[in-house]
Amino acid sequence: MSNLEFTICCTVTFFSKKRRTPPNLNNGKYCPHLVIKGAEQQLGVNFIDGEDVIFDKSIRANALAVNEDIDYSALQVGTEFLIMDSGNVVGEGIVKEIFQHKSYGSK
Repeated sequence: MSNLEFTICCTVTFFSKKRRTPPNLNNGKYCPHLVIKGAEQQLGVNFIDGEDVIFDKSIRANALAVNEDIDYSALQVGTEFLIMDSGNVVGEGIVKEIFQHKSYGSK
């Protein structure tokens, strides 16, 4: 049973001074790490959809957890995090909702 059956609904802001081009949050190919503010553990995610990124402006986005070996339970509504890309902080965000997927079991 996978513990990755949830979507992280959040608002994120990407910093213009940290990236040359805004990431595409809609093609399923942007996979940074989230680091909860005040913690060190990197939580790998895959952004699956979101508004177009405008640097230094807060937008809505959705991400999926990608690593079954990591505990994502610290990501709760209201949790603030940094977005890490290749070891650099490129943005920040806050969890707005955790959408739990229904488990249908195996047939």
